[in-house]
Amino acid sequence: MIRNVKIGKFQLVVMILLFEIGSTPLFELGIEAKQDSWLAMAAGAIIGGVFLWMLLTIQGRSPDADLPELYRQLFGKWLGFALALPQGFIFAYESMRNVRDFGELTVMTILNKTPEWSIKLLIISLAVYAIWKGAEVFFRLAELLFPIVLCSYLLIILLLFQAGLIDFHRLQPIMSDGIRPILHAAVPEIVSFPFAQMLTFLMFWKYIKPAAAAAKSTFSAYSIVSLFLVFMNMIIMSVLGPALAGYSMIPFLEVVQLIKLADFLERLDVVVTVLLIIGLFVKLSLLMLASVLALSALLKIPYKTCTVIIAPLIFGACFLEPNNTVHLWIGLKIVIRYVTPAQMAVLACAFLIGFFRRDKQPGNAA
Repeated sequence: MIRNVKIGKFQLVVMILLFEIGSTPLFELGIEAKQDSWLAMAAGAIIGGVFLWMLLTIQGRSPDADLPELYRQLFGKWLGFALALPQGFIFAYESMRNVRDFGELTVMTILNKTPEWSIKLLIISLAVYAIWKGAEVFFRLAELLFPIVLCSYLLIILLLFQAGLIDFHRLQPIMSDGIRPILHAAVPEIVSFPFAQMLTFLMFWKYIKPAAAAAKSTFSAYSIVSLFLVFMNMIIMSVLGPALAGYSMIPFLEVVQLIKLADFLERLDVVVTVLLIIGLFVKLSLLMLASVLALSALLKIPYKTCTVIIAPLIFGACFLEPNNTVHLWIGLKIVIRYVTPAQMAVLACAFLIGFFRRDKQPGNAA
């Protein structure tokens, strides 16, 4: 186990931004709500914000504990272990899903003649290298990548406005079918992905000192990234419209491919590809790191040994799904609808247990 880890507040903010953006631009979330998809995204962010408050409350009661330790404290030694162990493997599975997305995206865009297995092997090797020295070093790497992501998104948004592609009339009529389709699109899909994935940071908040700074920085980063994702959803919908956005494989890429200025500035696909590669790399690496930290603590395996064990498991699991259609179906119909809500339910129980225990402590009576 790597000790004496210290993560700065700005590094935490940057990591949350990159992690939450991650692979989100690969999809036009909330498309079931059509032109109101941005409202579905906003609703998901609000509900996810309530869940985040619960997570930070749980963390605040034991600021020096990570997720396995919190489960042990709240559920007892054996039940806590039984709940935390699957969570460690779920982190690894979610990392695998991002590795699979990375491979599919790379073959689809820039390396269509390269064997997909070699791309997956390369990105997993890079992820292992990135997390080898632990959380502190990896969070510094995210800090270095952040300016590239920030400048690239600003450039794309500026060029979209300059090219006159954005038409906010495509977002009308607003709530033409009422609020029900919006909530149906938001729950559980958008709440589960990407907002509920903030539970991953239960593995890292204990490294932020003082503990109050972790909560403040997290809420600030969450607010910023939520507004950004809602805005980007509006941008994609206002360029493509609900019909085209619903049929696009990668809506964000389709939007940028439409940019043409002065008959020479076009084909900005590479910028989008770089953004998605950075987002997927950060997300899959952080999930791998969370899995290694959790399983290392639970199974009493040295950190680096656990890393060497988990990485091949993630690589091998990439080939269990026969094709991308099955991969997406499992993600959208099983993981988002059942697995992530189950994780949220366990943490909601942890929140309630902590609340009642605290309420019964001497001196807390009214």
